[in-house]
Amino acid sequence: MADLTHVTYCGLYCRLCGNLARTPVQASALKETLQKDGWDQWGEHEITGFKTFWDVLETLSRLRQTCKGCRGGCGMPNCAIRQCARDRNLEVCSACGDYPCAHLKTLAERYPNLISDGTRQQQVGLPQWIEEQEARCQTGACYADFRHPAKKAQSGST
Repeated sequence: MADLTHVTYCGLYCRLCGNLARTPVQASALKETLQKDGWDQWGEHEITGFKTFWDVLETLSRLRQTCKGCRGGCGMPNCAIRQCARDRNLEVCSACGDYPCAHLKTLAERYPNLISDGTRQQQVGLPQWIEEQEARCQTGACYADFRHPAKKAQSGST
């Protein structure tokens, strides 16, 4: 069986999310730069709220270690896609006879590769698809590079 740790029910790959691929690296780099410049010692005296900023920066730098992933509850708490997949006892939506459903088509408006990735999952199986996503990660790709901006937050979708 494939390791689904980084596979969302809808068919996205967590390691291509900016919260894992990019933000922790950039937050850590900024924190390191600020430490070299002494901000951790005197920042609170210079800027009101600096301690809160510093705490947020620390949290962002640890996202890779703290993210629960889709299967652990990452994303919208009431995600209709996650709930539907669980109700249907599916590992991924691409295994559903109704694929792609209206929920996925709505999400695909923001993530243009979603449906084609799901079709690829069906063609090659999850283990091969996961290998392909890991190769994508090695290129530095991130969903933020090719997703459409959110028009408005969709209730119940990631």
